[in-house]
Amino acid sequence: MNKSDALKTIALKAKRRLVGKQQPAPPKIKVISNEDEEFRSRVEFLLSQETLVTNPVHYLIDEKIFAKMDDAQRERYLLATLDKYNALRKQIEKSQNETRFCI
Repeated sequence: MNKSDALKTIALKAKRRLVGKQQPAPPKIKVISNEDEEFRSRVEFLLSQETLVTNPVHYLIDEKIFAKMDDAQRERYLLATLDKYNALRKQIEKSQNETRFCI
């Protein structure tokens, strides 16, 4: 199953849960570390691009890990990656704005 198919199935499951046709999976809490330097460098690379990056998830997901997961693990991995990306993006943009206005 490639990434686009996995994203489609995740979206369909989410839609079914919203409509009430499927029961949500029991929540699992996991603390995500933002100390991953490789991930941070990927996010910085994406933010430094001159062109608009329409699908940052494509660049952030590890193909080898993603291929070995079942559907529930893929969904958790995808959402965790998106949360981590958004947190790092906000942190990087905030630090860039702060340095821009310093004298």
